[in-house]
Amino acid sequence: MGLAVDPLTFARIRAANASLRLARVPPEHDAIEFELDFPPGVRLAILTPRRPHGNGAIARFIRKFGEGIQQVEFRVTDVARATETLRANFGLVPVYPAARHGAGGARVNFFLVPARTRRKVLIELVELPRGNAPRKRA
Repeated sequence: MGLAVDPLTFARIRAANASLRLARVPPEHDAIEFELDFPPGVRLAILTPRRPHGNGAIARFIRKFGEGIQQVEFRVTDVARATETLRANFGLVPVYPAARHGAGGARVNFFLVPARTRRKVLIELVELPRGNAPRKRA
């Protein structure tokens, strides 16, 4: 799950969690991120815009909706295969025609899925790099 917050909230959450290491986020995402891991396998990405007044996805989300859940993430073993499964079996169209590089070297793709509230839910498929086990939270 991805929680979009303003830079001050981001700094407070990070400080309260021993200033966890920041993820390597591709510059075109215009975001800063770190992750909190909870048993059993629950991961919460905390995201803030690199440029709060910029035009990146996180900055636009916060301006439109305020702080809150910005995306739901699903860990998959093969993002290309999972993308094709959603396209073929459910008629969903991915945001990108092929997987892209995401934070921490993961391969990702996204789907905007209609919700009952007339809004859409952003679903992120995440394929972690080989040998990148989730970090344990103390």
